[in-house]
Amino acid sequence: MSFTQAELETKLAELIDRHHVPGAQLAVLDGETITEAAAGVLSIRTGAPVTTDALFLPGSIGKLYTATLVLMLVDEGLIDLDRPVRSYLSGFEVRDHHARDTVTVRDLLRHTSGFDGDIFIDTGRGDDALERYLEEIADLPQICEPGAVWSYSNSGYAILGRLVEVVAGTVYETALRDRLLTPLGLKHSVVFPEEAITHPVSVGHDPDPEDPEAHVVSEPWGLFRSCGPMGASLVASAADVIRFALLHLDGGVSADGTRLLSADLVAAAQEPQVTLVDDTVLGEAWGLGWILDHFGDVAVIGHDGNSLGQNAFMRLATEQRFGFCLQTNVESALSMYRELAAWLFGERLGVAPRQDPEPLPSRVVADAERYVGTYRREGLSYEVARAGDGSLVASVDVTHAAAELQNLPPMNELPLIPVERDQSFLLKLPIADSELLAVFFNPDDDTATPTYLHFGGRAHRRVG
Repeated sequence: MSFTQAELETKLAELIDRHHVPGAQLAVLDGETITEAAAGVLSIRTGAPVTTDALFLPGSIGKLYTATLVLMLVDEGLIDLDRPVRSYLSGFEVRDHHARDTVTVRDLLRHTSGFDGDIFIDTGRGDDALERYLEEIADLPQICEPGAVWSYSNSGYAILGRLVEVVAGTVYETALRDRLLTPLGLKHSVVFPEEAITHPVSVGHDPDPEDPEAHVVSEPWGLFRSCGPMGASLVASAADVIRFALLHLDGGVSADGTRLLSADLVAAAQEPQVTLVDDTVLGEAWGLGWILDHFGDVAVIGHDGNSLGQNAFMRLATEQRFGFCLQTNVESALSMYRELAAWLFGERLGVAPRQDPEPLPSRVVADAERYVGTYRREGLSYEVARAGDGSLVASVDVTHAAAELQNLPPMNELPLIPVERDQSFLLKLPIADSELLAVFFNPDDDTATPTYLHFGGRAHRRVG
């Protein structure tokens, strides 16, 4: 039996209270019906209530829109997934010339380029923002060889956004609006703050530095225009996110019967391209843009999104045509998402999201020196050390531009909790509401000393 709006509103109100979330918006798909619910406030500063037509920042869920634009151009014969991206972007440069010349469009879609992922640069509000971004990343470092390791890459999707501009002959936001938002009839989806201001709009919230149990309004509201294809452009209601996703559930056909994408490419986007190391954080594999997972025996697709002080989640069971989009106005709402997903999918389909491995009885690590060292990517490093009791701790140093906007607290000597899985630990950052799986691994030899730490969807190379 489908959920009623009253049931969803009651549950959502319970969850935001329990998880200390100022406001949230939920859209549940069941068959042909989308049921919407809202709870809490859009801003603790104004007290304006969340409504079902309010706009949030879905964050990296917007990468699915970028991926769809690329696939539409593939459909039109203008892009080949397996051609190097440099064959379309003649001036494209990164530090590693082998990677520059060989990374394909497919690599970027599935996050296997090996490019360092979180490079956030403000290149202005002009139509040349992405063109200038590509000029600025000419020295973009390499975490690993192309195709060797899956590592989530925001920079890769900015490159894809520029690819859309060059091939389609228009700016990214115009392509997004003309090729997706308008044809899909998404009346509660916009691409610029000045468009959002005519709607009820959520603001982000961060922990109050003077009282971590309280919140303050995030400033600024959103990321730079150069981050648009990473997901920063999209401002949307939860129901509109579901309506976009229906394009992929309906084989590339919009609600009015117009074919926007071939059925073959829709299916290809949902085929596993690469398996994930930290598979309880997001899912078990990645497609051409989509997170791919199983809740029990139910195949699920989706994506998560973070913006400044906002956190969103979408999961859809394609065969059962059931799922949801949750949007919240806090930095981290993973625990709330997991509880909601378990309730919705448990009640409706009798399944739940995969769980983290169980912690071991003791935190003492027998071969601790195997893991001790520095693991780094651009703007972020983890210093793993052995504590006096034989356990492991991690100190985190964040220096990239987006972090500088967030006024992050110190993150020193955080416990790494061993679990019932080889070379894996649970780690909770002060900015997160939930522990995440941290996996040490060597892509060349599972039994050798780890050369990478995978955490938060990113690979960090051992440098010391």
